[in-house]
Amino acid sequence: MKTIQKFRFATLLSVGLIFSLPAQAANYADLLKNVLDTQPEQAALQGFDALENTANQAASSWFSGNTNLIFAHENDAFTGDLDKQKWQIGAEMPLWLPGQVQSQQALAQGFSELKTNQASYLKWQASGQLRDLVWQFREAQVKTNIAEQSVEQAKSLQKLIQVLVNVGEKPKLDGLLADKALLEAQSHLFAMNTELKASQNRYQYWTKTNELPSPILESLATYDLQNHPQLNQLKAQLTVLNAEYQNLKSTQKDNPVLSFGGFQEDDKGMPANSSLYAQISYPIGSSPTAKVATAQHKSTVLAKEAELKRYQLELQSQLFEAKQQVEASQKKVELIEQEMVISIQALTLAKQAYRIGESNIQTLMNAQQQFLNSKLKQALTQIELNKAIARHNQIAGVSL
Repeated sequence: MKTIQKFRFATLLSVGLIFSLPAQAANYADLLKNVLDTQPEQAALQGFDALENTANQAASSWFSGNTNLIFAHENDAFTGDLDKQKWQIGAEMPLWLPGQVQSQQALAQGFSELKTNQASYLKWQASGQLRDLVWQFREAQVKTNIAEQSVEQAKSLQKLIQVLVNVGEKPKLDGLLADKALLEAQSHLFAMNTELKASQNRYQYWTKTNELPSPILESLATYDLQNHPQLNQLKAQLTVLNAEYQNLKSTQKDNPVLSFGGFQEDDKGMPANSSLYAQISYPIGSSPTAKVATAQHKSTVLAKEAELKRYQLELQSQLFEAKQQVEASQKKVELIEQEMVISIQALTLAKQAYRIGESNIQTLMNAQQQFLNSKLKQALTQIELNKAIARHNQIAGVSL
């Protein structure tokens, strides 16, 4: 039997595979800025400025509502012949009740906190989206890379077997099986390229680039749940709801109204008589419908308090699960490295056995496929670990 020297199986380094993909020049900070700029929620931040400014203006106003100008004229042209006329000009303006100014100031402060925390929340939200995009794109690249190498190995195997068939050392059936294996590898590569293109398009839409960040790996970050963006956002929302509730309580009564102005009366044959007036009208009791609105808002406050407590409990549970996932992924990386060593040895033995006629082509192709499967599994397991670390940091409230 002739010895064929031209055919060699390439030895792949799986860890190196993960870092041997297209050049990386971007960084997370630049990519995050692009994702933030693409977020539709960014436009709504300006609304928080308007809310804060409006509440501050209300709190600094001398009056609780609009000032009304009063102008009146009376005469008896149609009801008598005394030729009486009366002119009135004045103004009326609602006054603040005790506590209303303070509630408006608290509302303005709540809107200020909400605006600050909303910006932090959107950055954290964008960080989670970017993390998902990065690792979806990287995973698609790894799968495509392995599929390309599968095609190259199938081509090499086809060439080897064709040589052996031509010299009569192997049956023609082996050549047909090698052709079939190559077609299957090419079909799989096409599917992986389609998946890669879709992932790349999503990544490019949000980041405005095809470059992955460098460095791409994260380490387990230290965190302080007191500064968690979503937790602080819920707290700020609760602050605003409480301020709105206090504002509603303080406005259940109609505001007192200060009125002042002057009269001028003209009687036939008499000199004009002018006088000034001032009055305050103070409502007694409160509006029944306002009480209903206040009670409804109180239920909203209580629901938000429950939501906040629920999230605090779930956050602890999610962090525990995330840590467990990181540890499990680290263990899987260690185990798959051992599996990879066995797959390399099995492929080497299958190659030697096929050359000397101790095994058939199906055994060789199975060993080759198992080698590639182990290679893909090793690369994806490493990605799974990196994704688990990124997910842990995201749950902990750590922005990129």
